[in-house]
Amino acid sequence: MKKILLLGGFGFIGTNILKFIDENFEADFKVVVFDRFKEHPKNVKFECVEEVFDGDFSDTDLLRKIFVKHNFDLTIHSISSTVPATSQNIRYDIESNLIPTIDLLNLLIEFDNKNIIYISSGGAVYGQSILNHKHKENDNTMPLSSYGVVKLAIEKYLYQYQHHYGLNSLILRLANPYGPYHFSTKQGVINVALRAAIEKKDFTVWGDGTAQKDYIFIEDFCKILLQLVENSVTNRTLNIGSGKTISIMEILDKILNICPDFKWEYVAEENFDVTHFELDISELNKVIPNLSFTSFEAGVEKTHLWLDKQL
Repeated sequence: MKKILLLGGFGFIGTNILKFIDENFEADFKVVVFDRFKEHPKNVKFECVEEVFDGDFSDTDLLRKIFVKHNFDLTIHSISSTVPATSQNIRYDIESNLIPTIDLLNLLIEFDNKNIIYISSGGAVYGQSILNHKHKENDNTMPLSSYGVVKLAIEKYLYQYQHHYGLNSLILRLANPYGPYHFSTKQGVINVALRAAIEKKDFTVWGDGTAQKDYIFIEDFCKILLQLVENSVTNRTLNIGSGKTISIMEILDKILNICPDFKWEYVAEENFDVTHFELDISELNKVIPNLSFTSFEAGVEKTHLWLDKQL
């Protein structure tokens, strides 16, 4: 049985990872969760969770106590204090995300826990792209937001720590995930728009609705993640997405079919927002052949059913 340290275990991605382990790998993994909360804020229970540590990610002394008490086969870094829309305070972004991650890497080396998966960002790291260009992992990276700059900086430090200290890192440049257990009211257009539709509130669209991005159903991501863990894939960067783009208008039209009273308004897009990105997942397909994905229609319907029960 492997022991995993999951940073941000009670967030959207972390919650779904824990649920996926419970449902598919409970006998194979035990998880120690680090999060802001001592218990899941929505009272979700997990059989695979051995212990929870709550606190600030920048509290290095607390992180040290975790490594003194536990020896980990793998650390999954899925914690961030910002999203692109809230990363305008660059100093805060660096102090709350980049520096604590460097402290974490030093602890991994000090305690000889040298395996880490870092959940980075596809759109934020690559930046704006032209239509019909699929980003490959070796493309130029030109992030528009501080969030993306910090994500990219962490990637570069992972390379450095691999070279100097033998740290084994897997960097996952994730597309836009959506699905159950998403509680943010600001980030994640599909979930936020569905919530607005169910609550009969107007939804705000940045731009003219033509923006196209890669969206992946969160269960598909978790399945891919655990396959990569099982196969011990490391020391590389992989795009993780559906390999297809969906426009904002297509999302809105699908939600309108489900919720006929759904309304939205258009506002000028922000200059930190990536309006178009498409991921090339051919490298991922080499590692995990015959990938299958939940269709956009099925994913939205599953997300709607889950949200409708919560509201």
